[in-house]
Amino acid sequence: MIEIISYWFFIWFLLFIFGFTKANPFFIFVITYIITLYGIIYLKYKKANNYNLLKFLIINIIIKLIPIIILICTNQHKFNYYDLYFLLNILILYICINYIFNKNPIDTYKRIFYTYINNKNNLNIFGKFYDNTYNFLFIKCT
Repeated sequence: MIEIISYWFFIWFLLFIFGFTKANPFFIFVITYIITLYGIIYLKYKKANNYNLLKFLIINIIIKLIPIIILICTNQHKFNYYDLYFLLNILILYICINYIFNKNPIDTYKRIFYTYINNKNNLNIFGKFYDNTYNFLFIKCT
């Protein structure tokens, strides 16, 4: 799902960790995790069920908090102007690609939150993976 910017940042993190770029994504991960905390509050306010709250939290821990922890533990949590320049380029590319493919990220986020709040089938790949893993580990294995 190209509309979900966190996936782009996670790919940036992987490129950074494996040495394909020197631009450090630490700063944007901190910002996106703060936004995620607001998302959790919003889901709680909208009375999403506990399973979906936990799923939202775990998915965001995997794609946002774990990279933050890795960057801190490897002492790679510094920020400079090159990182900001790289971030701006990613954002421009993100906007252009979504425009080319006629995708609207805002609509995508609304649908994703709708699925969490109304307990519908999740639209994002990590949500489906989480559901399948949960079903395998806690339903089929017991």
